[in-house]
Amino acid sequence: MKFLEGVLACFDKAAFAAVALLMGSMGVVAFAAVFYRFVLHDPITWSEEAARYMMVWVTFLGAGYAMGKGKHIGVTMFVEKLPEGVRRKVIFVAEAVIMLFLAAVTVQGVKLIVSLWVQTSPAMDLPMWLPYLAIPVGAVYMFLHLLRLMLSRSAQVLATADIELDAALKRKGDDR
Repeated sequence: MKFLEGVLACFDKAAFAAVALLMGSMGVVAFAAVFYRFVLHDPITWSEEAARYMMVWVTFLGAGYAMGKGKHIGVTMFVEKLPEGVRRKVIFVAEAVIMLFLAAVTVQGVKLIVSLWVQTSPAMDLPMWLPYLAIPVGAVYMFLHLLRLMLSRSAQVLATADIELDAALKRKGDDR
């Protein structure tokens, strides 16, 4: 668990820095594209493509980062009305389904990368596997955050059960 938390802490720092850098770069590229097109009348041919690929990476890295911070949107109105035991089971099943989905996205993303290995982008002549690499990277990032969440929740449940068992055994010992 500590290893996973350490890996995710490093990944979080790198993702945060990458998202900040990419967002800033997108702004610079967009500003330059407008300036060159409307002021210099000499459009930058690769600006739209570069901004699009940067946005893809921002989206997938940002989704993983948001998963780690618990900032994804969720509809909890019905789940919150369930009894505690049923609520925990529903949440566990939902998280397990999401993990299965993320695993499938990772596998399909890797297949897509392999199929696009020799293809290049039209304007920048960039290998197309680079923008598509964001798909499995982001899916694995989200998967690992969800795994950490589920493991930490399981550890809390086990710790609570240990405390309750110790208290029950102590009460039983005091009764004698």
